[in-house]
Amino acid sequence: MVPNPSPLDEAKRQRANVKRNISRIKSIVDDHFEEELLNRSAAELQCRLGILESYFRQALTIQSKIETLHSTDNGRVDVEDTYITTKLAIKQLLGEDLSSTVLESSTTAPPQSKLPRLPLPTFDGTHTEYKNFITSFTQLTAHENLSAIEKFNHLLNCLRGPALEAVKAFPVTSKNFPKALDKLKARYDKPALIFMETITSIFKLQPVSSSNAHQLRSLIDNASALFSSLSSLGLDEQISQSMLICLIMDKCDQQTRNKWNESLDYSSLPSWN
Repeated sequence: MVPNPSPLDEAKRQRANVKRNISRIKSIVDDHFEEELLNRSAAELQCRLGILESYFRQALTIQSKIETLHSTDNGRVDVEDTYITTKLAIKQLLGEDLSSTVLESSTTAPPQSKLPRLPLPTFDGTHTEYKNFITSFTQLTAHENLSAIEKFNHLLNCLRGPALEAVKAFPVTSKNFPKALDKLKARYDKPALIFMETITSIFKLQPVSSSNAHQLRSLIDNASALFSSLSSLGLDEQISQSMLICLIMDKCDQQTRNKWNESLDYSSLPSWN
């Protein structure tokens, strides 16, 4: 069994991902110089600069977390050097005065990170977790002065597995950010499916093997939380009927269970009748 990564290892993994994204932008900019592609549209370069700024703010937030956990970590210098080199190269391609850029940077206080203090949630496509994820993500990013492109990048960093597959085909643009949110909503905001999955979760609760107060309390707390979730989605009669359906379908053969699942449209809760 693979042990869960420590908070420091997880933060370093996140930093490595962001650094790869920054390096990717640097490689694109370097190619512009090597191939003398100075006729690239200013709009494209401005977009890449905005994405670079977003990644850099994210990197600084992660780096601060790493330094809290490991005070002697020296990864900040590498991130800052790559960012500065890439930003100056983009501005040169845009034909801007680099001396004024340096002067502006030296006389202006460093911008505070736009990322929320609380870590953004993750979502792997589990239907029962969609509501919690989208509510937390929306609230944590709404109070920050983030562009749609920045929010889109944060969204992609939060998604895992099937959830990421659902939206990763969208190019990262301002217009596509709401489209990505709509795609997630259409796929995972299905109250009937969430209701049935929650019913199934109750029957999959781990049994208590011995008279252990901690295990008993955990069992009761988990069952209570699941029942509260059910109560917010359906009436008592619907809950009891769905439990009966779940019990009976569990005793049917696999072909019958498959046919039953195919018959559901998830737009309404199934009834015993």
